[in-house]
Amino acid sequence: IELPVSPILLAMEQAGILLDVNLLQKQSSRLANDITKLEESIYALSGESFNIASPKQLSAILFEKLKLPARKKTKTGFSTDNEVLEGLKEAHAIIAPILEFRELTKLKSTYVDALPSIMDPETHRVHTHFNQALTSTGRLSSTQPNLQNIPIRSKRGQEIRQAFIAPKGSVLLSLDYSQIELRILAHI
Repeated sequence: IELPVSPILLAMEQAGILLDVNLLQKQSSRLANDITKLEESIYALSGESFNIASPKQLSAILFEKLKLPARKKTKTGFSTDNEVLEGLKEAHAIIAPILEFRELTKLKSTYVDALPSIMDPETHRVHTHFNQALTSTGRLSSTQPNLQNIPIRSKRGQEIRQAFIAPKGSVLLSLDYSQIELRILAHI
């Protein structure tokens, strides 16, 4: 069932996906501005400047200075992972901008700034690798870059997805197997 898909995936890898580099550059500038505003907001709410991306410094601000309730302890101190921060959203106004800061910095570094650097400079195409047998669930995945992790539910994720474009006379399709295991089982 999977073997006939292999040559199609190879052709897709070789063809690559066309990128709108100008759109990504504009998004990068907007994200940089929004990240700077979030930093200023976080610094104002904390009363000082610190490295927001540093779990140790963030922990000191949240749990020592602001006295927020610590939820989880790690080897190096109190955890500042997203699960902990989500649980503290109602405890202080600083939490929401920290979560947004993390989301925007990840989108900027992982996709908006990274995609143009890994595309073929002549064709403006990204050549991801499609994997048929990598995941434990049996789903198709992509690596170098991992395109399926671009958020689809957030507005920013949807904006990044707009940078993947089809050449004139072509269209892009987003396809998914629908309940493939049940369909195979029914066939058997």
